[in-house]
Amino acid sequence: MKYLRSLVLCTVLTVLTAGLAIYPAEVSAAVREAVMRCLNILIPSLFAFMTAASMLAESGSAALLAKPFSLVSRYIFRMPESIFAAMLISFIAGYPVGVKLVSDMLDSGELDSHSAKLAASFCYCGGPAFYSGAIGLAVFGSRQVGVLIFLSVILADLCLAFAVCRFSELNVSPRKDRSEKCSLLVGSINSAGRSMAAVCLTVVFFSAVMALVEASGLFAEISRIFGLSNNGIAIVKSFIEITSLAELNGSPYGLLPLICAACSFGGICVVIQLFSLKSKELSLLSFIELRPLAAVLSAVFCKILQPHLIDKAVSAISVNKSLLNINNFAASICLILMIFLLNFKKTLVFSE
Repeated sequence: MKYLRSLVLCTVLTVLTAGLAIYPAEVSAAVREAVMRCLNILIPSLFAFMTAASMLAESGSAALLAKPFSLVSRYIFRMPESIFAAMLISFIAGYPVGVKLVSDMLDSGELDSHSAKLAASFCYCGGPAFYSGAIGLAVFGSRQVGVLIFLSVILADLCLAFAVCRFSELNVSPRKDRSEKCSLLVGSINSAGRSMAAVCLTVVFFSAVMALVEASGLFAEISRIFGLSNNGIAIVKSFIEITSLAELNGSPYGLLPLICAACSFGGICVVIQLFSLKSKELSLLSFIELRPLAAVLSAVFCKILQPHLIDKAVSAISVNKSLLNINNFAASICLILMIFLLNFKKTLVFSE
């Protein structure tokens, strides 16, 4: 089996390398677009959340966010308050932030490996900004669609959390006060910077792979064999790279349950990002097992909520689907340089 795995990996990498040599123009264009997407969208939208999440985990104050919901977390979900807070943060912060927060809590000793493994399965959501902006407005021209997707995803996560906490007990250890208060901000910024680098590089690599697959005609062949439309291929792509949903044309209200399922799963690219961000002690086995179930639940909730939230008679307005029309390039470059200088200064202090 070990030899077989090595043979398969060698074959895949050989084909990938050959494809990169055969289609250099397509891959280069995809990489440039992915870099601009990281600088204009991902870094401005995720960095602050990742820094705040790291500070919450390091300081042990995440549980304070869940104090107003203590009765709900204790008696309905049977969930520790700090994990309930991590789940709430994940609902608004974007895909990798919730798992990153759980991973930091595991590294700090606040969670044991079993509790962290289960918590990672439901502390996962794309966030309302992505659902409303990149899908609701860019594809349908309606914020109501973004609200529908967001509600469908978080309802599925809440059901998953309720079931997990019913069948397994999640434990949290008490935290001691940190003695180095001044290093909390610096350490959190450095941690968020490394995490953003992992996220952005994964997005760039997957963009190159997707461009290679597109140029090879594989998606066109899949469309021909299964009789899929362009929107159907966009749905298939979204289970690999979630931002492919921006390629949807028209107003495909009939595809909303599948869109919700793709958003709940997040795509293979996001899952690989989680592997690059997580602690070595954090297992994502439960995540891989339970996220398909969450995707199905999201589709079901979408089917139930859609007649109540979406008026099919209202046609979507014409909008620009470009996700790169925000100019945050200079700010992102400055942020990267500041992280580098901060890390360099910290290294000098340690050397002294």
